[in-house]
Amino acid sequence: MELTNKEKILLEDQLKTEYMCMNKYRAYAAQAVDPEIKYLFDMVAKQEEQHANTIKMLLQQGGFNPPKQQ
Repeated sequence: MELTNKEKILLEDQLKTEYMCMNKYRAYAAQAVDPEIKYLFDMVAKQEEQHANTIKMLLQQGGFNPPKQQ
C-alpha cells in the first residue's frame, strides 16, 4: 500500500502521540497507590502500545521507517 506524503506525516504525528500517551500512562501507573488504578493505567498503556504497533506497521507497509519511541 502506498502512502502519500501527507498520510505519512499524519501517521508519524499520531505515532508520536501514542508514544507520549504510553509514557504518561506508565508514569501514572508507577505513581498509583491503589492496585486497581495501577492496573487500569497499565491496561490503557498496553492499548496505546497496540495502537502504536498498528501505526508502525502501516508506515512500514507504506515503505517508511517509523519514528522511534523517545
